[in-house]
Amino acid sequence: MKNTSENVSFIKWKNEETELIDLLKGHKKTDLLELADTHSVSVRKSWNKTKTAAILTEKITELAETIYHPVLEDVLLRLPDLETNAYRIKDLSEIEGFIPLIEKGFFFVTRDGDSILLLIPEEVLFSVKDRMDLSAETTAILNEETGESSSEKTRQAELLKSWRDKAMTIYGTVSMEHLQKTWNHYFDEPVTLEEIKKLLN
Repeated sequence: MKNTSENVSFIKWKNEETELIDLLKGHKKTDLLELADTHSVSVRKSWNKTKTAAILTEKITELAETIYHPVLEDVLLRLPDLETNAYRIKDLSEIEGFIPLIEKGFFFVTRDGDSILLLIPEEVLFSVKDRMDLSAETTAILNEETGESSSEKTRQAELLKSWRDKAMTIYGTVSMEHLQKTWNHYFDEPVTLEEIKKLLN
């Protein structure tokens, strides 16, 4: 990526844009190609920015929900809340902890007059908020006192439906594979795709 003296590339930002793909498109094409190389994502130089950004969005979102999640959670929980997508700062020294993650495309910075805006994509915020909500909800459901008519399968179905509904609200769609990955993150006993389909029917 073509770096500034602080090893950070600034994007062009249109007000109110907070989705990852839109923020990525704010980068220069050369920056996107280097970001793709950083994440070992195969893209072609002939592709336009929209196509390259779409491929990167998938990869960065996947990483935000998996191996980078603990790091992102640690950084985001230091902020005042998990609802705000933009923070105004005077210079990059105020967000030194964010810089390695900015360089990897999880966060973005743009110039706004004499100040800088730190931009947090919706998908990154959701990856942290969703996991926290799911943890609390999972604990609540599993700790409920259940009567004789309530079975383990019923509680499993309640959890899966809750997770599905939350993902649908954000993304508009959710795959069985996503639900399986979420389930297997929380429970020692893995669940198959066929079992998920049966529980949701």
